[in-house]
Amino acid sequence: MDAPALNSHLVVVAETLIARANGSVDAEFVHDLVADIARKFEDAPVRDFVPVLVAKEAGDRLRRLDATRLIAS
Repeated sequence: MDAPALNSHLVVVAETLIARANGSVDAEFVHDLVADIARKFEDAPVRDFVPVLVAKEAGDRLRRLDATRLIAS
């Protein structure tokens, strides 16, 4: 399945998160995660901060996912 199309700002968010994960997370998963979070802000009257909000929430979710993996190991 192809990752949803992201605008250029959200592509930067996704690629930054993928780089920070250093290969521990699938790139398509990160793109899907970023797109899913961005959908929450589709009707936001002010869109300037959407990439910042998406980056924060996606980073938080990835950290929790990583912590869960460590516990399960």
